Amino acid sequence: MKNIYLLDTNIISQVTKPEPNEKLITNLDFYSGTCAISSITWFELLNGVALLPESKKKEKLTTFLYDYVQSSFDIIPYDSHAAFINSEITSQLIPQGKPTPILDTQIASIAIANNLILVTENFKDFEIFTEQFNLMVENWVE
Repeated sequence: MKNIYLLDTNIISQVTKPEPNEKLITNLDFYSGTCAISSITWFELLNGVALLPESKKKEKLTTFLYDYVQSSFDIIPYDSHAAFINSEITSQLIPQGKPTPILDTQIASIAIANNLILVTENFKDFEIFTEQFNLMVENWVE
């Protein structure tokens, strides 16, 4: 199947909660095979776990990342096309006095470059990209 959705880091993190959002789990099952994550999200997930102290929780999350996330979702790279889009975004927003967090901008650029719908709980973080750069966003948690 073709990738349609790019899952933000907070969506994957939601799955690890003791009681994950039921609507999210239903959507992940329904759209199975059409979802991917960005290389930026993969970094954020790996880094978040690496920063944890040695513990059962860290072991469990490491297993989750490699056994579930890596095997379930394509990891879309931050490539030259996404970098170009990112440069277009930042060259327009910085002069407007609207700099954006680099990782969010990279995730948005990957979604735009690959014509993917970003699935996130953090609409506010990506609002400027939807308004000015045609980023498509959905929230599967609300």
